Amino acid sequence: MNLAKPMPYEYLEEIGTADIAFEATGRDLSELFRDAADATTNVMIDNIEVIQPRETRQIELSNDKLDMLLFDLLQELIFLKDAERLLLRLREVQITE
Repeated sequence: MNLAKPMPYEYLEEIGTADIAFEATGRDLSELFRDAADATTNVMIDNIEVIQPRETRQIELSNDKLDMLLFDLLQELIFLKDAERLLLRLREVQITE
């Protein structure tokens, strides 16, 4: 019996060549941002489920454009992995105007 939850994102191999492309979905903006973050992190490691919550970080970003706010968030996750060797999974996302 396979009880694995279906991924809320799909990699688009025909689009990405040097980079990765994916389409993420969510019931609301917070879930969409979390799912996009998971898709990005899952590219960096084989199994995202092995990430254990050992540290809590608060990330605050600001951008007037929603798509660029998401881009900034994904860039921050990549930066933290490269600079601090830290893989993060978002547990809570708050988006305010």
